[in-house]
Amino acid sequence: MKTQMSKSESELRSQFDFSKAVRGKFHERYTKGNKVTLLAGEPDVNDPLDLEKQDSQLVEIAGKHLLISRLVAAGFEVAEPLRDNGIDLIVYRGDNGFTAWPIQMKASTQESFSLDTKYEKIPNLLIAYVWNVNAAEHGDVRLLTFGEALKVMEAKGYAKTDSWTKNGYYFVQNAGSELKALLKLHGMTTEQWREKIQPVG
Repeated sequence: MKTQMSKSESELRSQFDFSKAVRGKFHERYTKGNKVTLLAGEPDVNDPLDLEKQDSQLVEIAGKHLLISRLVAAGFEVAEPLRDNGIDLIVYRGDNGFTAWPIQMKASTQESFSLDTKYEKIPNLLIAYVWNVNAAEHGDVRLLTFGEALKVMEAKGYAKTDSWTKNGYYFVQNAGSELKALLKLHGMTTEQWREKIQPVG
């Protein structure tokens, strides 16, 4: 006789489609053994940038402050638009006239990389990948134009994926060594900020 499902199990099953599930798909792998690593000490439940319960707004705020501090240290002024239309910051210099550049920021507690085709439409856009925002000593910035980011996508083969060709978007949670090597060329020192952000004209 078939055991009757509980109400909670019935509700859970109604929210998921198991029609294409394969029974025992991972059984053999599981029987070969599994490993659980216990961390020493109690978890810090009050850490707002904890990877397991990440607050995206706090990550963005931390990333924005890190990015602004680097820009100001390199001698630039920074303004923040009142509305977010794909531009998070405007960086400018007042010496020798006035020139401004829009910046789209991608902040992460890890070392993520992403690109969206919608940013191609914004003239002179700079995309700032702000990494490790929850660890100030490891915080880092990579600054690319849309064209430079697209070349990285092509070099890694991401531009041929369905995610990019069909949806116009690609995302990598944590860059591996090869991707980091490609992006290392776009790391920013004070001098590199000044070389990268030149008057448009």
